Amino acid sequence: DVVSLALPDQWHAIPAVMAARAGLDIYGEKPLSRSIRESRAICDAVHRYGRIWQTGSWQRSISNFHHACEIVRNGRIGKVHRVEVGLPYGHTDFGGTFGQEAPEKPPKNLDYDFWLGPAPWAPYHPDRCHYKFRFVSDYSGGDVTNWGAHHLDIAQWALGMDHSGPVEVVGHGQRNRSGLHDTFFDVHVDFLYDNGSTIEMRSGDKTGGVRIEGSEGWIDVSRETLNANSKSILDSRIGPNELQLVPQGTRTTHMGNWLDCVRANNSQRLNVPVETGHRSATVCHLANIAMELGRPLRWNPEQEQFVDDAQADRYRWRPPRAPWNT
Repeated sequence: DVVSLALPDQWHAIPAVMAARAGLDIYGEKPLSRSIRESRAICDAVHRYGRIWQTGSWQRSISNFHHACEIVRNGRIGKVHRVEVGLPYGHTDFGGTFGQEAPEKPPKNLDYDFWLGPAPWAPYHPDRCHYKFRFVSDYSGGDVTNWGAHHLDIAQWALGMDHSGPVEVVGHGQRNRSGLHDTFFDVHVDFLYDNGSTIEMRSGDKTGGVRIEGSEGWIDVSRETLNANSKSILDSRIGPNELQLVPQGTRTTHMGNWLDCVRANNSQRLNVPVETGHRSATVCHLANIAMELGRPLRWNPEQEQFVDDAQADRYRWRPPRAPWNT
């Protein structure tokens, strides 16, 4: 009846599209995709076949985050001008593989060629797989798509940009010159939106979180904390005629919200529908592309392409390896 898609990022798009074509509803882990064009293909398939898709950005189903964003979106801190996104040091927390590791023979119970799938072929090493695949650019986008897909998602929510995105992005980060783990870390990326607000994403936050600053105060939210200036902002009641980001009756677990929508065949009550997941993943990909190219980029969120920049546009797509390229 349904699919829970929890594969490495290079394996998100193909089974997602196949499941939608087969008439199955899907819970798809974040980030939505390995590239912007893959992400758009997933959205198109979900819409075409009328499926119920929940993106695994489960922070939207946590009271800290939806309460903070409801306060912001209902004007309690005034006009938002700046959002800080902190990324933990996940890259080093889980141990980096930086040298010239000798290839190993894959375990007998692993179909390694199939595990690679549409990603480029490379010799097997255990640090390519399991959790650490996130730090190999052929499969994922490092901490930017790992933690960023959570916290940038909340930043987009707070700014009311679930169906849009930034118009400019600039950033830099460190990258290992050798070894398996080659994604960016110690990142420093700035996003500008057409309403003048900015998101500043930085590595180094101990636990990671989001700080939203407005003309009349600020809110700082993470999985463990919710603070504000002034404190009275947190006691603010969202009235029945104000914007409710999480509909009444849907404040359950993230998976539970999806299953309720599947049973009701109602995608309107999802906490993170596919388009929202796509837009949040796109912000992550924009950050990595800007760091890769090392220069400011202009982005058109409506057309989902870079402005007068053919070189940057090529990074929207990661050509798949045969036979997974049809």
